[in-house]
Amino acid sequence: MKKILFVLLASMLLFACEDEKKKELNFTNYNVEKAYKQCNPEDGDCTFINLNYPVAKGNKEVAQKINDSIAHRIIQIVSGFSPESTRTPETIDEMVNDFIENYASYREDFPETDIPWEATVFAEITLENANILSIDFNSYTFTGGAHGYGSNTYLNFNPETGEVYTHKDLFSAEFKAFVEKDFRTKEDIPQDVNINSTGMFFENDEFHLPVNISFNENKVILTYNPYEIAAYAEGQKTYEYSLDEVSEYLKIDLSEEE
Repeated sequence: MKKILFVLLASMLLFACEDEKKKELNFTNYNVEKAYKQCNPEDGDCTFINLNYPVAKGNKEVAQKINDSIAHRIIQIVSGFSPESTRTPETIDEMVNDFIENYASYREDFPETDIPWEATVFAEITLENANILSIDFNSYTFTGGAHGYGSNTYLNFNPETGEVYTHKDLFSAEFKAFVEKDFRTKEDIPQDVNINSTGMFFENDEFHLPVNISFNENKVILTYNPYEIAAYAEGQKTYEYSLDEVSEYLKIDLSEEE
């Protein structure tokens, strides 16, 4: 009888440990750098790409989903601004090589032009708990022209599944009205006039939440990047609210308690 109880207890402990292992995610930072003809970015006049981003480990299936989404976002950021790109790379390594090779091709076609390109992406975790993992991708890309393009884009993950949350997963429908009222107040747009009456670019003359919404331990952060709702000269527009302010609109628990 004792032997049976011991086996049962050992089995329960084993399954408990395995279950705990499956839930655990940990992250390490990964850095990728490459420069045209091994030039030194610190010396100036150097075409280079520099990426720094978290890589998930632990639950293999969940970690793979998160890592795939992170990689896709970085590829999307950099490849979207490469004028010489003829294909969408499938991996970060391919994208890094393409960026440098595209510049080399550009130099061959226009040897009189020696303006360097630049692509930097710094991705960091801004909130991580049992119910959400938020990552901010701070990027700057320049591939010629009048100016470069800097932006902050965000991904919010369900850490149990590795799936990316949508706005509908995170907020109730009333959140949009709350933000619009505050937006109009801060941008000096009367509540009863067209949202574009002062020069905004909202599609169909209708207010919409930004694509990019993120979290830290104290706030929810909404970011409209340049060109999204206003001219480039207007810059990035960011609005922040304490979690207490928006608690009634949140559909998931963002507290640190598990």
